[in-house]
Amino acid sequence: MVGTRGHLDTNALNRFSGWAAARSGKDLHIEAWIDGRLAASTKTGGERPDVERRLPGYKRARFSGFTLELPESAISQDRLVDVKITARADGSLAPKAWLGTASLAGDALLDKLASAPRSGITGPFPPAIIDIIAAFDPDVTVDLLSLAGQKRFVAALRKILLVPSLREIPALADYARYLSAIAAHFAFVDRFFPTANKLARPGSADFHGKPNSVAEIMSIAHQLYVLKAHGIEGDFAEFGCFKGFSSSMLSFACKQLDLKMHIFDSFEGLPEAKHSGYTEGDYAGSLEEVTENIRRLGSLEQVTFHKGFYADTFREYRPPHLMCLWMDVDLEVSAKDMMVAADRLDPRASLFSHECVADMFADGEIANAPRPDNPIPPVLDRFEELGRPLTGHHLHGHTGAFWPRSGGIPVMHHDALMELQRVLQKEVLK
Repeated sequence: MVGTRGHLDTNALNRFSGWAAARSGKDLHIEAWIDGRLAASTKTGGERPDVERRLPGYKRARFSGFTLELPESAISQDRLVDVKITARADGSLAPKAWLGTASLAGDALLDKLASAPRSGITGPFPPAIIDIIAAFDPDVTVDLLSLAGQKRFVAALRKILLVPSLREIPALADYARYLSAIAAHFAFVDRFFPTANKLARPGSADFHGKPNSVAEIMSIAHQLYVLKAHGIEGDFAEFGCFKGFSSSMLSFACKQLDLKMHIFDSFEGLPEAKHSGYTEGDYAGSLEEVTENIRRLGSLEQVTFHKGFYADTFREYRPPHLMCLWMDVDLEVSAKDMMVAADRLDPRASLFSHECVADMFADGEIANAPRPDNPIPPVLDRFEELGRPLTGHHLHGHTGAFWPRSGGIPVMHHDALMELQRVLQKEVLK
């Protein structure tokens, strides 16, 4: 409607408030439409001095406020409805101005989701979130392993998160808070972590202090939440930290979840490994440098450092019980030396590695050939020896996810997680 301005400010308990003003100075009819039918109406008239200051040329701007209440009968008790709020001047043929659309849930649906029964479904989402979606749309939980199935799950979760009364359910709010907090912190670390490795030798690959990406680390942080939500106990371990870029992000995630984090590194760079393409001492970050980076940009209080080459560290020491492991060790020999940690991983635990490419994975199978610069075969071999053969998939960049084929907790596909983050940042928290 030409010359009409307005805004839908709030809605709660089936009540809507906002303002609408016409340049003509006439009061306006405010209408709520559901499924193409008029559900309730009122008129402007409430005092809004703030609008008067904003629109000095609108004669009745001071009295542009409104409160509109929907009758309970207008909201179906067991479904979501979209309520479109419009403003129009007198006259049945007068064009309408759209003020906003809000999604509302019936009380029966709210009660159903808030007290969702245990579904017993295991997947790459927190169990309480799976239970809520199973109560909302059970067909969406049939396939939680494929990317397409996970995207359908996220689409159903989006519908719920866009409804204020539903997203306030504690399990949903806790999940959203964690994802929002780590996304904000990881973006901060990415902007302020030292980029250049001033000690890099000419032509080396370690000239950049951030060898992995926020998107890769986000998948690990999400899985930590999922594992803890499934009741899996243990600490988190990182093998190979370089300057502490991923450590600064993941220690913060551990802080949110009250998890202990162990960092294993020589702090002198890679060991000698012939025919690997690396030079002894590549990717070196001193313990003092890494400690300071995590102190400034992460959560140092969560971290215990274990300094030394893995063959020396594990000559007598054994890690604590672990729920998850992240390795960026580059070399076959390093992976062999650290595989004593596999014995300490929970049978349902997850493992992430930064030495992966997409064509390693096909239909849950992992194809890999031994090479001096390939740490994956020793990992696969050790888990076969333990009777826990691994499956997994590529995530993003050079990072892949692994978990025991039988009984392990699967990891969400990268694209599905990024879609969930987009929904939170662009639609729910906008």
